[in-house]
Amino acid sequence: MTDSLTRAVLAALDAAPCSLRALAREADLSHTVLVHIRAGKRAVTPALARRVAKALRTWATACQQSSDRITRAVSTRGKP
Repeated sequence: MTDSLTRAVLAALDAAPCSLRALAREADLSHTVLVHIRAGKRAVTPALARRVAKALRTWATACQQSSDRITRAVSTRGKP
């Protein structure tokens, strides 16, 4: 049976806008760890889940900041 922590990490892996390798790199994990989790061959620990969450949060923050810069740039151009 899959626990809620494992389900949450699996859902995050499925929804991540990147490859498992890129996510693993950002989380400072071997990509095989994420492959094994996805295949059900490895358990998700709280420490591992925190690393994945931190990596996704880092990207989310960077994407939000980029989006905000673009929005400000568009609004300062005025309307055509």
